[in-house]
Amino acid sequence: MKIGVYLSLITSVFLAGCGGIAAPKIVEPETQAATATVIVQPESERSLLTSTDLSTGFSYSAPVVEAALTQPEAATPPQYTFEGRLELHSEGQNGEIGYLRGRRDIEPFLPEFDFEFVQQDGYLIPAKRGLIVTEHEYWNYFLEPGRVWSEPGDGDYSRASFPFALSWKGSNAIHNGTMTFLFNDEEISSVWYQITQETGIGIAVDMWGLLEASYHSEPLAAAAKIRADFTQELVDHFPTKPIADLGTDYPQLDISAFGQGVTPERLTWYGFVIDGVNYVGGCQTRYGTYPYCEYMRAPSYSTAKSAFASVALMRLAQKYDPAAPAALIKDYVPEAAASPGDWSAVTFDDTLDMATGNFKTSAFMVDEEQWNTDPFWSEEYYAPKIAAAFNWPHSAEPGTTWVYRTFDTFIVTRAMHNYLQSFAGENADIYNFVVEDVYRPLKMGPGVFTTLRTKDNQWQGQAYGGYGQWWIPDDLAKITTLLNADQGQIAGEQILHPQVLAAALQHDPADRGVPRGRGGRYNNAFWADLYHLAGCKVWVPEMYGYSGILVSMMPNGTSYYYASDGEEFESQAVIKASHDLRSMCGSPGDSGE
Repeated sequence: MKIGVYLSLITSVFLAGCGGIAAPKIVEPETQAATATVIVQPESERSLLTSTDLSTGFSYSAPVVEAALTQPEAATPPQYTFEGRLELHSEGQNGEIGYLRGRRDIEPFLPEFDFEFVQQDGYLIPAKRGLIVTEHEYWNYFLEPGRVWSEPGDGDYSRASFPFALSWKGSNAIHNGTMTFLFNDEEISSVWYQITQETGIGIAVDMWGLLEASYHSEPLAAAAKIRADFTQELVDHFPTKPIADLGTDYPQLDISAFGQGVTPERLTWYGFVIDGVNYVGGCQTRYGTYPYCEYMRAPSYSTAKSAFASVALMRLAQKYDPAAPAALIKDYVPEAAASPGDWSAVTFDDTLDMATGNFKTSAFMVDEEQWNTDPFWSEEYYAPKIAAAFNWPHSAEPGTTWVYRTFDTFIVTRAMHNYLQSFAGENADIYNFVVEDVYRPLKMGPGVFTTLRTKDNQWQGQAYGGYGQWWIPDDLAKITTLLNADQGQIAGEQILHPQVLAAALQHDPADRGVPRGRGGRYNNAFWADLYHLAGCKVWVPEMYGYSGILVSMMPNGTSYYYASDGEEFESQAVIKASHDLRSMCGSPGDSGE
């Protein structure tokens, strides 16, 4: 493990006991629609989740292998087209859970599920993407595009599956799963679901069940736009290859370095970006390879501090005023006046650098890790949350002492939000600003168009800033390419302020940021260490996320990332391998030593 790696928070979620687990059962549909029926199954080679299993039920005590939810190579095009609502029944009474790690009183049932889908070219596309806030006490949804196909054993039916995920309310941890079912124009089978993988330190569970369903077949007003947007999304995907192809494409590269230092069963996925290609590996669950690696979501945790909060300041400086980093917190966050600390001279830049001077102790992570006592972590509404963020004494002059504190990122995110409104009006929102000015032009997918926010206005309040996004491999390939290889430009246009970006990436020898101990630096929400490589010493900027999320941006233009939940942070082997492939000596990160 790297020395000095930080820990941030998975927001505490206080769950009530489940009171036992109900066995799956058949229930009457809640509305009139095509409903589950008996499907006669011709002979076929499928032995799991057969048409009979999905229509009449089967005995199960655990999830099945993921291959049973994966489109087979021999599949043929679907006979039917799905367009309308997929509604599940009795989600709150039927479902099973297997405890693997952490607390054993987890809610085993899905939130209410009633969502619109359309179909195009063999894809099943949810109308709603990104974070879906539900009425459930604990869980929110993510829905992603799946596939539709035909198999001989399914008779007069098409088969569908799609990826989904559950995330704790107010938290960043995520649990990945898949659903599958059969349908035609008149009937639908029951829906099998299973959750078999997660990224989150505290809790690991399997969840599974067979639920009655209704298919409300109806034209969707937005169908044409959904299809057009998804078609463009496929076009815009970053070129991707399996990680195994690295050895063929770059035979001199030491591919054993990739994934090194991370316990395999705690690894979600990993990737290496070079020459405009994203080489991806991992995507394993406890039951085999996930059917939809390209849509397997992992939390940002504190990589959001870099990829959102810091990027926001870079964009503000480029679009509105290069002096934005020098703006004072007190001028844009009125709650600072009630703080026991001293915010009179603290700038946006100081706050992103974790050097406000307002802290209780500079000991490593002591202020940060007050999970059970500091109200900042449990408050859900903006007013008490910002009050808690400011409730720290003055202990040093701003810009002098690094103390890692997610509280400060929440403060500077609010400051940038209000700063933006001074230019763009009271309806402007700092997260939406980054989405529209950076993420969309970068052709990132809709999964990053939403973020965790305070509970105000039905969870549509202030963006957290310090955590609360969710990545797929495509997202990290694109954001690292923007920051690292393309130096803040999109299609030749400078989107991010070059000087602010240069400081963050250790390309400005005059601005290394704040010392954080053991020779490391922290600048504009990016970590950096000085690596002793063959022939030179090189600064390598990185993003870190609680649980084991790491993004390394080598100054030779390559990037490495992974998501895991074993609190393991290791990039040195890949940095060395990348340097051996393409020397970083003489690069912008070369220290000159």
